[in-house]
Order: sequence, then structure tokens, then C-alpha cells
Amino acid sequence: MKRFLLVTGLIAGGALGWLAFDPPAPHPASASSVQPPASRTNAPGEGNCTQCHGGNLLNTAGGSVTIGDVPASYVPGQTYALSVAVQRPGQSRWGFELTALKGDGTAAGTFANLNTLTATQTNLSRFYINHSRQTPGDDGTEQGSPSGLWQFNWTAPAAGAGTVTFYATGNAANGNGADTGDFIYSTTTTSTEGSATDVSATTWGKIKMLYR
Repeated sequence: MKRFLLVTGLIAGGALGWLAFDPPAPHPASASSVQPPASRTNAPGEGNCTQCHGGNLLNTAGGSVTIGDVPASYVPGQTYALSVAVQRPGQSRWGFELTALKGDGTAAGTFANLNTLTATQTNLSRFYINHSRQTPGDDGTEQGSPSGLWQFNWTAPAAGAGTVTFYATGNAANGNGADTGDFIYSTTTTSTEGSATDVSATTWGKIKMLYR
């Protein structure tokens, strides 16, 4: 009987100990300040940031997200410096996510960080670039700034990709550490495929032939 009581006591004590060390509750949606989940660009088949940041409709008037420096026509394989900007008066923390897709919905080109304020990730064979917050000193959410701006590189796909569409979402947040009071915006822009121009060597003899 004593042995039975001892075993029962150990089991009960173990259960109490497990409850006492239960993992803490999940962090609020502001945890995405470190890096947002992939597939939130509002591209075909994807969601957007309103899935975590509620309270306002997508593209509520008064703010915007814009994709800057996208070439009207890209040269296959060439690298371009692009940017994303988010703004809304009265907000104080910022975020974004962007992807580039071919007409068939597959990835078009690749992204590269220029600093620690952005990060890349991959999901379902699509490539993404987004804000990052590695440490308080490397805060890609631009906390306290009147707007958000990020710069990064995009290397165009190989020849034959056709028109590329860029999809981006931006978060104009209020910095309250929760998922309320934030405004989400989305936008798209396109770049058609160009071709590298072959430049033939020009000689003095060829120039003279033009004027004969």
C-alpha cells in the first residue's frame, strides 16, 4: 500500500510540474516584426497581411505601398536596385513583403539584401523579400519613422520569362505591440522582357563606308 501511494504521489507531482512549466502563450501578431510569414503579397493564390492584422479593410484610403525603380523593360539576367515604400499619416511602424512572378505564377528572378533591414525567404518555389528586425539596432520596421522605405536588388530571370509582375503588401502599423490599429496596403507593377542589344565593333573603315 505504501508503494502504491508513493507511485501515485510521483505521478501527481509530475502532472503538476508539467502544468507549472507549460510553454508561454504565443506572442501577439507583432512578432512578425522579426520577419513576416511568406505568401502574404496578395499574389494569385496568396493571402495578405490582414490575415494577422485586423480592424481595417485592405487598401483603406489614406495610405499606400509603392514599388519603386522597376524597369519598364528588363534585360534578362541583369540586376536592378528596387525599393518599396509604405506611408500613412499618423502611423509609426512599417513592414512589407514582395514577390515577382511570371505569367504562369512561378518565380521570376531572385532577390538579394543590401543591408540587414530586409531578409529573403522561399515558399512553394516562390521567392520573397521583406522587412527584417534582427536586433533593436537593425530594425527594419523603421519604428518611430513617419514612413517606411527599403531597398534591395532584383536579378531578372533568364530569357523567355516574358512579362514579370511584382506583388507587394505593406503594413502601416501603429506600434502598439498588438495586431490592432494597423493598415494594410497592396499593389502590383509589371516589367516586360527586353533583349540585350548586340553592339558590333566599330572601326574607322566601317565609318568611312557609311559616307561613300
